[in-house]
Amino acid sequence: MLQLSRITFAAEDPRRLAEFWATLLGYDTDETDHQVFARGEGPALCFKAMPKSPTIEVPIHLDINVPDREAEVRRALEHGARLVTTRTEEIGKHAETFTIMRDPEGNGFCIQGPDPRNPRPYVGNVTFSSAEPRKLGAFWSNALDWPEQGAPDGFLDMLLAAGLDRAEFEAYYATMNADGTRPRFLFQRREKSRPAHYPVHLDFRADGQDAEVDRLIGLGASLVERKRWAVLRDPEGNPFCVE
Repeated sequence: MLQLSRITFAAEDPRRLAEFWATLLGYDTDETDHQVFARGEGPALCFKAMPKSPTIEVPIHLDINVPDREAEVRRALEHGARLVTTRTEEIGKHAETFTIMRDPEGNGFCIQGPDPRNPRPYVGNVTFSSAEPRKLGAFWSNALDWPEQGAPDGFLDMLLAAGLDRAEFEAYYATMNADGTRPRFLFQRREKSRPAHYPVHLDFRADGQDAEVDRLIGLGASLVERKRWAVLRDPEGNPFCVE
């Protein structure tokens, strides 16, 4: 079965970008084999000098949960981030505020909170922009053997009572490790650009690469190439690697 190994950023200046993300998340950095890593309490981040297509609308981005959103936004700006906008989405009794930002190389990410579950910032979601969230989410749920994350009791009823169209339930899907560890994978119905060279992709490890690649192809992935690792694309074309 797949296990998330790292989240990889194509970077013009890997060391500078690694330092930014390490500061944001409270990680440490180390460098090896022309790669710079940021590691800490959460998924490892890898920064490599690789081609990346210029794109504003990134298909995969990270949501950073924080105990104090305004303080963390100020801190990110001090270390080279750029502010895009802050939004509050409200329906019924539910309200969520998040700030959309760009890192020093223009990769979009969100800071959301307050989240009292952790005193430090952490990667809450790997978020996919998707044409069909429930279909793509089901692929990744099966690929990772993670269950769908359902809504709390009464939450959907509250949304319906507040006037949400039932069809909007198809616009989101979430899957998360059954042990409760983050990040969660979140899928939103927002069709974005599909660049030739993605700025962010996911790397996984597996006990048996050949068997795992065959299983993933059976689930709907497509094989791009095999080297020491296998490069694949999910059903909507998002690239990922299996070691």
